[in-house]
Amino acid sequence: MGFANAVVEKILGSPAHPMLSGSTVLIRYTGNRTGNQYTLPVQYADAHHGLVVMVGEAESKTWWRNFTEIGQMQVLLRGTWTPMTAHALRGEDEPDAVTPLLRSYAARFPKVTKTLAGDTLEERVREAVVVWLRPV
Repeated sequence: MGFANAVVEKILGSPAHPMLSGSTVLIRYTGNRTGNQYTLPVQYADAHHGLVVMVGEAESKTWWRNFTEIGQMQVLLRGTWTPMTAHALRGEDEPDAVTPLLRSYAARFPKVTKTLAGDTLEERVREAVVVWLRPV
């Protein structure tokens, strides 16, 4: 974990967590191939009875690939570790499922979703990878 991630992890795990808890959570999961436990901070938005995380630069990231089938993780949300299911969805494969999730994320972080290729929501959905987190 890099220095910035370590600082965010310390803040989210401390009484000062309200500084970041409205936009950032920690996720903790076990890697499918390695069996190692990983913890990393991600930005989230509330969405459809759970949370949504947009994976920025998805092709260069690997963590979300552990959830192409529904999996389990722990989420440090507002100071409390909560068990959740996680499912990674690619817009090019499941546009009908990704569209409402990406809309929820775009409502919270409009500038971030504009980093996806495309001018319209439909074009951006095709480029998006989102992870849908729901309480167990």
